[in-house]
Amino acid sequence: MDPKRRFLLKGMLASGAGSALLGGAGLAQAALDLDGRAPVPLVLLTACADVEASFGAGVWAALPRGGALSVLHGEGAGLLAEVTPLLGGGRKLRLVGMVDDATGELLVAQARRQGARMRWLGLHAADRRESRHSVVNGQGGQSALLALGEQLRQSSAGFALKSEQPFSRARDLSLAGLQNGALSADWAVHLGHALAAPGAPVDAAILPAAGARLQGRFVSFVIEV
Repeated sequence: MDPKRRFLLKGMLASGAGSALLGGAGLAQAALDLDGRAPVPLVLLTACADVEASFGAGVWAALPRGGALSVLHGEGAGLLAEVTPLLGGGRKLRLVGMVDDATGELLVAQARRQGARMRWLGLHAADRRESRHSVVNGQGGQSALLALGEQLRQSSAGFALKSEQPFSRARDLSLAGLQNGALSADWAVHLGHALAAPGAPVDAAILPAAGARLQGRFVSFVIEV
């Protein structure tokens, strides 16, 4: 990812920390309404067919039996135009997604302008042989971070994973692997599952295998309205 864009995205998340990130309740509480009973509707945002077949498949696999999910896909101003009314509609929603980095920059900026809470922000770059991940998250994102790290460690491809948790007492994480096998998109499947069902056990046997390789620069996020 372009260093300037990475710096800008991190700055958007870090500024206004009190409203941008979760406190002690964490992501798991974000999946419930304030009374702890009613699930908050989930919206999946994806940038392209490959993201939907990997990250999106993980989100679908995390849904309880009979669970509902709205899906928006696209990029740039087109996707932003669809998301903006949701951010300001006054209805409780959780937006979980992975989009290209340019679209991610637009969405993060708009979410911040409209007072939405950014629960997770991940910056990802992947090619045929390795992937690089930089994550900024609050306390509740720890389970998703660990799920991503575990999947990358089991991969046959090289990787680098760094996390920053500026508003949590949890330690920053830095992992790397020097494997030289081909990169699959399984990391995105596991990440989608972990963000959609934070803290839930992940059984690799029930997750779909990623059919397409995911290459490019992406932003993953969880936004709560």
